[in-house]
Parts: sequence; C-alpha cells; structure tokens
Amino acid sequence: MGSIKLIAIFTAAVYLIIAATIVNAYQLFYMAALLLALPGVSYLVGRFALRDLEFSREVPGTGWSGETVTFTLTVRSRSRLPRLFLQAHDDLPRFLRLADSAPPHFHAAPGGATHVPYEVQLLKRGAYTIPGLTVSAVDPLGMFTFRTRVPLESEMLVYPMPEEIGDMVLSGAERYGSRDLPIAAARGSGVDPDGVREYVPGDPLRRMHWKSVARTGKLSVIEFEESRALNVVLVLDLHSGTDVGEAAETTIEYLVRAAASIAQLAVRQGASVRLVRSDEPDPAQSPGRGTEHLFLILASLARAEANDSEPLSARLVQRVGVLQPGTTLMVLTADADPNLPGALAHYTSGGAQVFVLYADALAFGRAPHLTRQAQAVFLEGLYAARTAPSVLRRSPDGRLRPETAQNAGYFTAT
Repeated sequence: MGSIKLIAIFTAAVYLIIAATIVNAYQLFYMAALLLALPGVSYLVGRFALRDLEFSREVPGTGWSGETVTFTLTVRSRSRLPRLFLQAHDDLPRFLRLADSAPPHFHAAPGGATHVPYEVQLLKRGAYTIPGLTVSAVDPLGMFTFRTRVPLESEMLVYPMPEEIGDMVLSGAERYGSRDLPIAAARGSGVDPDGVREYVPGDPLRRMHWKSVARTGKLSVIEFEESRALNVVLVLDLHSGTDVGEAAETTIEYLVRAAASIAQLAVRQGASVRLVRSDEPDPAQSPGRGTEHLFLILASLARAEANDSEPLSARLVQRVGVLQPGTTLMVLTADADPNLPGALAHYTSGGAQVFVLYADALAFGRAPHLTRQAQAVFLEGLYAARTAPSVLRRSPDGRLRPETAQNAGYFTAT
C-alpha cells in the first residue's frame, strides 16, 4: 500500500510539471515540489513518533483457565506534541490470546500518561512469562511503519478451573462391596467436648461458653473433637511421555483439572489435603485446610508439567511417605504402569483407602506403545491391589466424566 501511494504522488507531481511547462504556469511547479516533499515530511513525522515515550504494562498476577482478563499498557510521553497512530503488539505465549483480532491502536497524549486496556483470553492453565511487546508507529500518510522493541517482562499464573466432577471418581469397589469416599466434617463439629477456645466469627451461638465469657470478658465457645476427620493425599503422575493430546485437550490437562476439582470438594468439606507431584519442595505437599491451602494446591497444579524421568511406581512410597490408617490416597495417572498396583498395595495393606483415576491415553490421541490389553491388565492389577480405579476419557464438550473401570468396558468383572 505504501508503494502505491508513493507512485500516485510521484505520478501526480510529474503531471503537474508537464502541465506547468505547457501552460508556463510557475505556480504548478511549486505545487509539484510540495507534493514531492510530502513523503519526506510524513516520513520524518513517523520517524520521531516513538521518541520521548516510556512504556509499562500491568498484568494480573493470577487468573483462571478459560476466563478473559484485562492487561493495561501505560504510555508516558515527555513530548509537547501528541504521538498519533501507535499500535502495541504484545508477545503473548501460545495459550494466551488477544480477545480482539487486531492489536490495540492508541494515541499518546503530550506531557502525560495514556492508559491502553486490552483483553486477553487465558486458554490453558500454566505459569507464563510474557517477555515484552513491540510498539509500532505509522506516518500520517500511512506509507511507512516504524517499530521499537520494549522489554517488559511480566509473569502470570493461570489456575486450573475446578468444576463439578460428580461422585463417580469418589466411589469404587472395596473388598466387601462398594463404598463412597467419606467427606470430613468441619473442624470441631463432633459430639465430644474438647475444651474451650476463643470465639471466631461464624461459630454458632449455641456453642457459647457463658461461664468463660463472664469470667474473662471475652467471647469463648466450646470446642469439640472431630467425629470423622478425613485426610486426603492427591498424587499426580507426571511421567514424561504420558501427556497425550493437543492444547488443553490432553491427558495431563484432564488430570490436573480433576485434581483441582477433587481438592476443592475436599476442602469445602473440611478435609485436610496435600498434593504430591514431584521430588521438589512444594508448599502444597504439606497437609492443610481452607481456601488459602486450596490456592497453594491450585498454584502447584498450574505449574505441573509431564517431565518426570522415572515412572510414579518407582517414587511413590518415597514421595508420599507413611500414611495413617483411614487416609484417602487419590492417585491420578495416565500411565498404564504394570508396577503401580504393587506400589499402591503398600498402602492398601496398611489400611489406607486408595482411589486411582486413570486417564485413557488412547482416547486423547495416538499412543503407539499402549494397547487395550495392556490397559485391561493394568486395571485388573489395580483391583487386585484392593484399590478403586476409575477411568477418565476425553469428552466432546471437555467436561470431566469419570467412570468406574468396570463400567468403562475394558473388561467384564467377575
């Protein structure tokens, strides 16, 4: 387009010169000279458009997978003249995308700050580094484009979005029939008195200990022992090569979302939860309750990548450690590792309740080293180890719909 404009201006100037020569009108020579000077003047205006400008970018520290957030570019100008026809091209990572098809256009006001908001879609959970952006300017005639690189490094953590996963993944077969995952009562909601503590907003008034209130002048309530406390340990298998699929439709992405959903469900019911996913130190590996601890788990899940060099069966006992009888161990894996049932038997024999959520890699894409027979052998091994396996397959709408292994059609239970 710029070359077409230059040709048009040059052609018009030539015709003016010819006309001036024929009619001997010197004014047309001035008009031709001015016309030929326009590209040069326009070039200089565009050339200086990016001078005396400072840029900064505000990025939300966290977000949720699937939502749209607002980034804000701030432009500070030291010039006395406005800077026009500017455009910002943000270097977004693969799974962060502009909500609008075109990068934002803006003008920088003289001697002040201009704020340029633009919407960004978060397509997938993860820990993202946004390296910088490129700002471009166009001359008034639109014939030349000038660019400058702005190194504005920003970081953003995108949490996996928990969802209602249903009860299927929380149930399975036990040695004497079926059972459901027992969800813990909230702290101090049992029936056995366990002392007196200071009142916390939200405590029922019926638990008020009036004698202590009269004696100390401070609100106090009766504390009760937990009648059925639940400790949940989530183990996410991140063995290299088990992430099958594309973009957000992969085995690991489904398992991460499932882990986030189960963690949220357990925390809502007052359970103590911890997440085990690697040998690296991680605050989510310590047991905890409440919303604050849930966000530690979500942050750890956001950073999860399938890069373990060893299968989970080789590191399970070392990572999980000793479990008290009655602890619920939830293993999420996409690896039909024949050695995993043996490792899990270490915990079922000790009284732990073990659930396995298996993501079927064949339902997500090409898995050349996996067969239906190998999957059936793996699931049968899980039953033999007295665990409760469920299967998670890719769904057309992307929802989590786990099934018990027997109902999933891999083999006929006897």
